[in-house]
Amino acid sequence: MSRTKEVSELRELSVERLEEELKTTRTELFQNRVRYATRNLDHPEPIRRGKKKIARLLTLLTQKQREAESQ
Repeated sequence: MSRTKEVSELRELSVERLEEELKTTRTELFQNRVRYATRNLDHPEPIRRGKKKIARLLTLLTQKQREAESQ
């Protein structure tokens, strides 16, 4: 999935769904870090993707919260 497609799909989600997705992504990131530390993960790419996805989710959550406050 391309990044722009992923972001556009994330923008359509509600705040509750974004928070749920954030929780899931943080859990996956933790699991990937453990797997990488125990040498069960060969390359760090899933860790990088997880960090970037968390940053996107936090940005979208902040934007939605600010939109709600301004209305």
